[in-house]
Amino acid sequence: MTMSPSDPGILILTQDFDPTVDPVVRSLTARGANVVRVDLSCFPQTLTFTTSDFDGERRRLLHRGREIDLGRLSGVWYRRPTAFRFDAQMSEAEQQFARNEALHGIGGILRATDCLWVNRPDVDAVAELKPYQLQLAKQLGMRVPRTLLTNDPAEVKALVESTDRPIVYKALTGGVIHYPGAFPSGLYTTMVGDEILTHADRVRHTVCMFQEYVDKAYEVRLTVIGDTWFPVVIDSQAMSTTSVDWRGENHLPYGPYKPLPDDVVAKVQRMLDRLGIVYAAIDFIVTPDGEHVFLEVNPGGQFMWMQHDLGLPLGETVADLLLAGDPYRRGEVTQVGY
Repeated sequence: MTMSPSDPGILILTQDFDPTVDPVVRSLTARGANVVRVDLSCFPQTLTFTTSDFDGERRRLLHRGREIDLGRLSGVWYRRPTAFRFDAQMSEAEQQFARNEALHGIGGILRATDCLWVNRPDVDAVAELKPYQLQLAKQLGMRVPRTLLTNDPAEVKALVESTDRPIVYKALTGGVIHYPGAFPSGLYTTMVGDEILTHADRVRHTVCMFQEYVDKAYEVRLTVIGDTWFPVVIDSQAMSTTSVDWRGENHLPYGPYKPLPDDVVAKVQRMLDRLGIVYAAIDFIVTPDGEHVFLEVNPGGQFMWMQHDLGLPLGETVADLLLAGDPYRRGEVTQVGY
């Protein structure tokens, strides 16, 4: 299927099983968009990239008979693609060479695609660095939890012994561990007890993040889709299983809608400008005296659970954004309630 000039082209790069993408694809297709959804693991077996200056300029992606003109794209949604998959008959050295060539080649082809990106992968790679986010938030005037990042056991022992405030351990990444032959298991934010003094040597294995526990009235998950913001109140203190980390329950205790204060909106706007991202899932603690405390930004955070639970039009808003075309320029914020 070749895209005609009247059909907006949307490229979605994600893994085969990604239910968050499905309703967005349905919405885009219903509006007449030419949508190609593909995982990068299909390269090079069934996925082809071509750019050429011979016989006229051509920039195309071809996947199982579906073709999209990379020069006419309205938007690219870089969701959660998996790694390239090369022929198993190639040696390890050959696969490594092919992988590096593909990263440079496909990365360069996509980076040269001048359209709206949600979000560009090179921008995401910086935006998801949690220590950088925390430092940036402080520079912009947000309160963040006091934080220790270290692989030195002595630093952790000194922290625990010098404060009467509770301390939590928090993974810097998604906290998911894939053990062979088992389902992935997650590491939730965990209150640290005296056991850390006994097992502190384990800190040497990698960089670990410890933070002062901040007293909560409730929490906010803010989903940013372009200039449309969806702040959702999570009444995490209503249940013991969600009081430290609200991911501890599948069915969350929501609170009534509360728009973000203007000063918080302004600071988040400046942070998003510095990070250069169009989509973000941002977490805040709101203290008993009403102060918003920044926790983190997830440039690829999930959102479909809130659409299902609260009826928020998140998928439709993503579709609107992808169809808008042209590189994104931040404008006035609209907050959506529920």
